[in-house]
Amino acid sequence: MTEITQKHLPGLEISTRETMDDRERRSQALRGAIQKVRGVDLKKAAELGSFSYEESGDDIRLIIPSFGRCIEIYLPEVDFVIPEEIDSFALRILALRYVQKADGSGVTGDWISYRQLPGGRFYADTIAPTIEEPLARAYGKRPRALSEIAPRYGGVRTDYGDESFAFHPFPRVPLLVIVYWEDEEFPPGAQLLFDRCCSAYLNTDDLKVMGSQLASMLIKALGENYRSEDFFLWMVD
Repeated sequence: MTEITQKHLPGLEISTRETMDDRERRSQALRGAIQKVRGVDLKKAAELGSFSYEESGDDIRLIIPSFGRCIEIYLPEVDFVIPEEIDSFALRILALRYVQKADGSGVTGDWISYRQLPGGRFYADTIAPTIEEPLARAYGKRPRALSEIAPRYGGVRTDYGDESFAFHPFPRVPLLVIVYWEDEEFPPGAQLLFDRCCSAYLNTDDLKVMGSQLASMLIKALGENYRSEDFFLWMVD
């Protein structure tokens, strides 16, 4: 059984904001994700999730495209190699859950709101204050700033709003960020949308976490603060 150590938990040094209970909950979430992945046919999962599978003796390497970079997961020890600029505890958990849940559903190109995801209506009202409004404040007052930052994270321009980009946290989990610039008549705005296929790869709660991870990257790239970690303390599946 893999021992959960600091190397598995990036950025989780004990501080005034990080209690031992918080740390244990996160360790428990990671242990649960690892246990479920151990029961998966990883070669088949790679095919279903459009990521790479490499085998050498008893060692396996999974290579998952993520935000224009790659997450590498080494098994059976479950070690991660992730570029520092995208690495987080949440992304590690979500990568394992993506491997475990992948079912081969294709990307649809049909963008839907969080409310339209399975069970999403129960927590849909939390998306605006925690993700969309921070993005609006950061980018809605800075015309063309998203066009500068988004390509750093693999963003692909789309034709919605004043600026919009599609991002791929994982190959078959496309997220869309739309920004509306502030003007004399309207305040700044932003939307986070999901490809309809996303729920075949992550559950609805996990997709909220993924949205907060994307918002965190984009907002911090402007030198502003954003505390995404508060949104995934519940992540014991």
